[in-house]
Amino acid sequence: MGNDLSIVLKYIKSYKARSLAIILSIILGTALIVGVGTLSRSAQQADLDRMKRETGAYHVHFKDMNKEQLEIVKGANDIKDLGLMSSYASTDLGEKLPININHASESYLENDSEIIKGRFPKGNNEVVVEAWILNSMGLEPNINQELTFKLYKKDKPETFKVVGILKDRYKDKSVGRCEIFLGLDEAKTDKIDAYVEFNEGSEIRANINSIIKDAKLDKKEQVGVNSMLVESVEANGGLDSQSKNTAMAMSLFSGLVIYSIYTISVYQRIREYGLLRAIGSTNFNVFMLMLKELLILSFVSMPIGIVAGMGGAQIFNKLAGNVQFEGNIKETPFVIPVNVILLSITCTLVVIFIISILTYIKIRKISPVEAIKRNFGSDKKIKKSNFLITTLSKNISVSKSISMKNIFRNKTGFIMIMLSMSIGGIMIIKSNYAYTRSEAMDEDINRRTYMNGEFVLKVNGSNGEEGGLRDSDIDKIKKVDGVNEVKTARVMYTRMPIAKNDILDMKYIEQTNKGGYTEAVLNGLLAKDKENGGYLLKQKLKGFNDEMLNSLNNYLVSGEINIEKMKKENLAVIYMPYIEETFYGMRDTVVGGGKPLANIKVGDTVKVKYPKNKIEDIEAYWKAKDNYEYEEYEFKVGAIVNYPFADDGMYSASNGIDVITSNNYLEKIMGENNYDVVYANAKKGADRKSINSELGKIGSKVPGTITTDMVKDKEISDKMLEKEKIYDYGIIAVLFVISAFNIINNVSYNLTSRTSEFGMLRAVGICDKEFKNMIVYEGLLYGIISSAIVVICGVLLQIRMYETYGFAGYGMEFEIDYKVYLAVVAINIIIGLLATYFPARKIKESNIVEAINIIE
Repeated sequence: MGNDLSIVLKYIKSYKARSLAIILSIILGTALIVGVGTLSRSAQQADLDRMKRETGAYHVHFKDMNKEQLEIVKGANDIKDLGLMSSYASTDLGEKLPININHASESYLENDSEIIKGRFPKGNNEVVVEAWILNSMGLEPNINQELTFKLYKKDKPETFKVVGILKDRYKDKSVGRCEIFLGLDEAKTDKIDAYVEFNEGSEIRANINSIIKDAKLDKKEQVGVNSMLVESVEANGGLDSQSKNTAMAMSLFSGLVIYSIYTISVYQRIREYGLLRAIGSTNFNVFMLMLKELLILSFVSMPIGIVAGMGGAQIFNKLAGNVQFEGNIKETPFVIPVNVILLSITCTLVVIFIISILTYIKIRKISPVEAIKRNFGSDKKIKKSNFLITTLSKNISVSKSISMKNIFRNKTGFIMIMLSMSIGGIMIIKSNYAYTRSEAMDEDINRRTYMNGEFVLKVNGSNGEEGGLRDSDIDKIKKVDGVNEVKTARVMYTRMPIAKNDILDMKYIEQTNKGGYTEAVLNGLLAKDKENGGYLLKQKLKGFNDEMLNSLNNYLVSGEINIEKMKKENLAVIYMPYIEETFYGMRDTVVGGGKPLANIKVGDTVKVKYPKNKIEDIEAYWKAKDNYEYEEYEFKVGAIVNYPFADDGMYSASNGIDVITSNNYLEKIMGENNYDVVYANAKKGADRKSINSELGKIGSKVPGTITTDMVKDKEISDKMLEKEKIYDYGIIAVLFVISAFNIINNVSYNLTSRTSEFGMLRAVGICDKEFKNMIVYEGLLYGIISSAIVVICGVLLQIRMYETYGFAGYGMEFEIDYKVYLAVVAINIIIGLLATYFPARKIKESNIVEAINIIE
C-alpha cells in the first residue's frame, strides 16, 4: 500500500502539466455543477416568492366546515399557519362596489397582508379594509370613517366602522376582488373556512389527504388545493431537472476531457507499466495505481471546485437579491446546496472510476513485452489514418495536411475534443430556448388579467349595462394632472348567430362548457338558434376609442384596422380565439399560433343580437333562458386579432368571438356611450398617488367601478422577473465561462503533449509562418467541426423541446434564434483558435532540441 502510494505521488509530480490539467478539469466541472445547482436553488426560491405573491401563501382551502372538522384540521401535522374565514354578506346590486364582507381571523389577514394603520376589528361591525378599495369608493385611507351598504338579500342597510387599513393584497387587487373583514368569533360561527399553510419540507399532499380522510371532507366540494404553489414548494430545495441535467452533462464533459488527457499520459508511460507487470504486478495492481492517482487528484480538486461554484453563484445571488423595490420580496438567503454538493461529488467519483476502468481495459490488451518496447499496433492505426487524410487533403497545402493528420491521427482524442467543445454550446442553446418559454409564460399570465394600463377603471358588468363611465367622466380623467393617455372600451353582452359547420373547434367549446364558471353562470357558450337552426354564440360587442383601437395592431392576424372608416361605417375588428392543444389533450386560447375557433375571414359579414328593451333578469339572459325580442346588427370584418386587449372578464370572457367597432359608430347604433373599461397612463415622473386618488374619486361616483393603480404592482412584477433573469443568465454565464476554460484546457494539453513532434517538424525545416498556419488551421478545424455539431444537435434539441414542453400552448411558433447560433459558432471558433494559440506560442519559443526531448 505504501509503495503504491509512493509510486502514485511520483507519477503526479513527474507529469505536472498533465496532473494540473486534470485538476483544472475536475475543479471546473465541479464548480459548474455546484454553481448551477446553487443558482437553480435561488431561482426556485424566487419562483416560490413570486407564486406566494400571485396566489397567496396558503397551500389549501377547506370550505364550509363544522366545528368538529375544524378541530381535526387544527390538530393536523406540520401546520405553519392556519387562517379562518366565514362569509357574512355581500353588497347588493347597484352599490358603489361589489364587495364581499367576511369574518376573518387575525392570522388569515396577516398571512399576505398587515395592518398599516389602526388595529384589527374586535367589536360589532368593525372592519378592516385595503386602501385601494377605499380609493375605488372615492375615500381616503383613514380609520374611524363609516361605510354604509345595502346588502344582498337583507332588508336594511348596515353601517360598518373602519378601524384598520390593510396593506393591499396583490392577488386580489390584480383581479379586482373587493373584500372587507369583520372580526371572527369561532364560538358563534357554525360554518367556517380554514386556510392552511404547511411547514416547508413537510409532506404537503400527504398532510392534505390525511386531513380530508380524518375530517371526512368532500374532496370535490370542500377542498381547494393551491396546486401551483404546492408544486413550487415541492420543487424548492430539491434537485431540479436543470441541476440533474447539468450534472450529467458536465460529468460527461469533464470525463471526456480527463479521459483524453489521461490516456495520452498513460500511453506516454506505458513502458513503466510494462516493467511493473514484468516484475510481478498484476493487472489489478496497475488498475489500482491509476484509480488512486485519479482519486488523489479528485480529492484535491473537489473542495476547490465546490467553493468556487458556491462563491460564483452567490455573487449572482447578491446581484439579484439586491434589486431594490417595494413589497415583501426579500434577498434570497445564502443557501448551502447540500444535495447539489453530494451530487457533484458522486458524479466526479463515478467518472473517475469509469475512466480508470476504460484506461485499464486499453493497457490490459498490451502485453508487458510490447509495452516495454512501446510497440502496440500504433503503426497500423497511423496507416489507416494516413490513407484517410491523403484522400481528404489532395488539394490543400502541406502544413494543412499535417494539421489534419494531427487531428485525425488519434480518433478517440478528436472525438473527445469535439464532444467537449459541443456540449457547452448545446447547453447554452437549450438554456436560452427554455428561457424564451418562461418569458412567454409570464406574458401570457399578464395578458389574461387585462391590466393593460398603469391605472385601470373597471365597471362590474353584473350591475347592468346601463351603468358605466360617461363621456363627461372620461373628460375629467383626461384633465387629471399627470395623465397623458386614456383608452376606453364599452362592453355589451351579445349573441352571434353562427352555423354549425362554421365552428372549427367544437371540442374547445365542449371542454369550456364542462363545469366551472361557464356551466354554472352561462349554462354553456352556445344556445340553439331557433330561427336559423344553428347556434347563438355568447360573445361581446365592444366600442373602442382611437387609442384603444391602435393597441390592437400589436395582435393583428389579418386585415387592416382603419379607424377613420370604422367611425363612419359598420366596419369591425373581430377578436377570434385561437386554440392550441396543450398538455393532456386540453385546449386553450393562445396569442400567436393556434387555429381559429370559427371560419370567419376578412371581408365576411357577421351579425350580433341584442335585446330591444332593458335586460331585467341578468341571470336568465346570461343563461339564454329569456324571452326578449332582439335587434340584429350587421358588421363587415375589416381585421382579425387574437387578443381583445380590453375586457371586463365577465360573461363569455375571452372565449367568445368579440366584435370590436369604433365607440363613435357604436354610439350611433346603441345610444350614448357608457364605458366599462378605462386605461389611463401617466406622464413620466408624475405624482402617482395624486393621480390614483383623483381617479378613485371619479370612479366612486359610478356604481360598481373598481379603480386600480397597477404602477407599483407592475414594477414589483418586472423586478421579480428581472431577478429571475439574473439567475437564468447567471447560469448561462457560468456555463459559458467554465466550458470555455475546460475546452481550452483539453485542446491545449492535446497540443502540448505533441511538443516533441512539433520540435521534429521545426528541426527538419518548417518555417515559423508555416508552423503558425498549421496551428491556426488546426484551431479553425476544431471550431468549425464542433460548430456544425452544435447547430445540428441544437436544432434537433429545440424541436424535441417544442414538442414536449408545450411551447405552442403559449402562442409560440417554432423559431430558431439565429443570433444565438451565430454567437455560439463564433465563440467555438475563437475558443479553438485561443486553445491552439497559447500552447503554440510556448512551443515556438522553446529550444528545438529541448522540445524534441520533452516527455510531456
